[in-house]
Formats: sequence, structure tokens, C-alpha cells
Amino acid sequence: MKKIVLFGLALAALLSCGSQKGSKEVSLMSYNVGVFSKYQDNSMPGIAQLIRETGVSFVGMSELDSCNTRNNAFQVKDLAEMLEWDYAFARAIAFRGGAYGDGIVCAQPALKKVRVPLSQGDGAEARAICVVETEDCVFAATHLDHRSESAALAQMQEVNDWFAANYDGCKKPVFLVGDFNVFPDSEVISLAQSAWTLLSGTALTFPSRNPNRCIDYVFAYKPAAPVEVVSTQVITEGTSDLSDHLPLVVKVRY
Repeated sequence: MKKIVLFGLALAALLSCGSQKGSKEVSLMSYNVGVFSKYQDNSMPGIAQLIRETGVSFVGMSELDSCNTRNNAFQVKDLAEMLEWDYAFARAIAFRGGAYGDGIVCAQPALKKVRVPLSQGDGAEARAICVVETEDCVFAATHLDHRSESAALAQMQEVNDWFAANYDGCKKPVFLVGDFNVFPDSEVISLAQSAWTLLSGTALTFPSRNPNRCIDYVFAYKPAAPVEVVSTQVITEGTSDLSDHLPLVVKVRY
């Protein structure tokens, strides 16, 4: 009997250790960086320092320039080099001899990088999704239209359709972050929540000086591996001059 009890205790301890070892935590950031020049000539060094201090592993960014006459730099690559991370860029539109769009920097090496174009519709401009897949998860960033909610709604449907075709049943968590340019009670967010779980809540993210609205979000894809929210935070201290949006951070366990 004693041997059986001891074996039972050992087995329970082994299973407990296995459960703890199998779970992971990761912090994700959504940040419209405003081409690093909304209030400063170059806020990139300050944003790089912020990323280091927050301990995030993935940052999805909107409003990035790539080798155009406004900013003769490949901004997401420059930021990644500061951090010594991997990166991806998704051109939304051709702009001033170069490009403008969305990007990702990630502490984990990307196994796959994908640009998914989104239609313009009756909106201000075409948009895109930037996607990276790492060993642990899939992470995507987008920026929906700011002028037309009907265009943003059509773009959100295209987002849902693409992930349904590519990541339904994924054994990894799948995340989507970005500046959606709509309020939490909008039809766009309702459509998003038909396929995605809102992780970040409705904290105010814009403008960075005296914020009064929530338009930036972090989601997890429902038909993929489930996640648990550990914490959410909009970082206000020391960030009002880095961009016109505030950085949004979500830590998850999976």
C-alpha cells in the first residue's frame, strides 16, 4: 500500500511539472507608431527602449515608411536591427517612390512571413495584413481604413476569410493586432468577434495626449489553440510624445 501511495504521489508531481513546463507566456504589443515622427523628428530610439523595458516578444505596428521620399529608410528593418530581432513588412500602398504599410518585429525567428493585400473599397486607401509564423505562434498586424467604416467592414471580412482559409484548426495560437479605426461597439468589431476573441478590452488608446477613444485592439483567433489573458495594459507613462497612439500590451498564457 505504501508503495502504491508513493507511486501515486510521484505520478501527480510528474504530471504537475509537465503541465507547468508545457505552458508558456508571451507579451504582445499593438502600436501605431506614426512613421516615428508625429511629435519628434525620430521617435524610433525611444520606442526601441520602450519595447525592451516592457519585455514584449512581438510588436505589430501601423504606419511604417519604406524607402520613400518622406523617410528614406526601411523603418521596420531599422527598428529590428536596434533590437536584434526578426521583422516583416507588408506594403499597403506605393508611396512617394517607396512604400507605406504595416510591420512586425519579433524576438523569435520567423519561419514564415506573408503579406496579405486588402481592398480599398470606398475607403481612403488599400490596406494589408502583415503575418509572421514562429515556432510558438502566428502573429499578424493590420490597419483598417480610417475614412469609411463600410470599407473597414469589407477589409475585416477579408481578414476573417484569409485566416479561415489558412489557420482554421491551427495547433498554435493565432493573434491579430492593430489600429482598427473604429470603436468597440462598431459593426467592424462585432464582425471581428465572430471569429476572434478580444483580449485587450476597451481601454483608451487614442490620442496619446488626453486619450478619449479605443481604436487599437489585440485579438486571438477562435478556431486555433486557445489562450488565457494574464494582463492587459495601455502604457501612458513616457509615451505621449512617441506617437499619436498609445502602445497596447497584452500578456497571454497558452
